[in-house]
Amino acid sequence: MVFPSSLFILSAGELWGKKRRMVDLSAFLTFDLTLFAEAFLLLFAILDPFGTVPIFMALTEDHIKKRRQIVRQSVTLASVILYIFAYLGWFIFQILGITLNDFRIAGGIVLFIVAYDHLSGREARTRKLEAEEVAAFPIATPLLAGPGAISTVVILANPPFGPLVTFVVITLNAVLAFVILSRSELVQRLLGINGTKALTRITALLIAAVGVAFVRQGIVEIVKSLA
Repeated sequence: MVFPSSLFILSAGELWGKKRRMVDLSAFLTFDLTLFAEAFLLLFAILDPFGTVPIFMALTEDHIKKRRQIVRQSVTLASVILYIFAYLGWFIFQILGITLNDFRIAGGIVLFIVAYDHLSGREARTRKLEAEEVAAFPIATPLLAGPGAISTVVILANPPFGPLVTFVVITLNAVLAFVILSRSELVQRLLGINGTKALTRITALLIAAVGVAFVRQGIVEIVKSLA
């Protein structure tokens, strides 16, 4: 049986449409190992589950038997918050008239403030302990999914990192946070209070450096767009 040759001929428009869909799909599924490692370490430093251990122990002192349940609820809620902002952040930007570079600068400033609070040994301004329900507040937010983490995932969901890298990074960090907080008593015994504080200071330096980089990148991109 012979098929008309026209069946095998696509118009230029159809070819371009297929090519664009392939490009869009490949952009969505792009997974660079180096970028993944960078994004993973950044979000891990922001979430700071090791630094959260002493606060978690104090908050759940009257609920020792329910600690694992509290961890599960808080990590789940924090993950949902980060997923929402990672993938709907652009929609919020459109409503508020904000650009990605505006958010980069604001997010960088927030990260620097968070890092400064850690380095100075002060209680973080994003970590006020005034909640009635510790699983939702303050453990889920702002201890885990605070302004720094939210700013980070919104930026990570855009190039050069992308949605796939962001999804994997949030998921893996949620799993790690669950494991660390579930074993909070063991972690605190191994690291000790001083060890936990030292680790928090080290990660704070990294957070501050990333915050400066975000601000610099946002300013550079805005200047380029005005040139």
